[in-house]
Amino acid sequence: MLLYSIFLRVRCIVVKLRFVTKKPKHKDYPKELKTLGDHLRKVRLDRGFSQPEVAKILGVVTDTVTCWELNRNTPTAKFAKKILEFIGYIPIDWFDAPTHMKLRYVRMITGNTQRQLAHQLKCDSTVVQKLEAALRIPNSYVRKLILETFN
Repeated sequence: MLLYSIFLRVRCIVVKLRFVTKKPKHKDYPKELKTLGDHLRKVRLDRGFSQPEVAKILGVVTDTVTCWELNRNTPTAKFAKKILEFIGYIPIDWFDAPTHMKLRYVRMITGNTQRQLAHQLKCDSTVVQKLEAALRIPNSYVRKLILETFN
């Protein structure tokens, strides 16, 4: 009986594979971006910040950031301005947004309260409140004042 031994020389080929996929979203990532708190949470998670770090940047306590992100309350004008600066964009589609949303975000960008805006527009603060809640449509006079104030 004859045994054959076969020795094969096999080259070891090293192949470096790199799989590129999207990073899975954090379990707390907002499913829909409806509010300023949703946008704050999205940007915070995208940038890898913790709530205490964001709280320190915005000058509030951690519980406040938690409440904003969970939409338990809305930030005041002072903090809305800081949040918009932190996220780096206006969280509405400006051209398709209704007038009441534009008015609210312009007020937040400038850091004005409804009372301060009403003083600038020379009207009562309830007028601004109703305009932002879309309970009132601005007449031509108020529309003109709004355009003059923010241009």
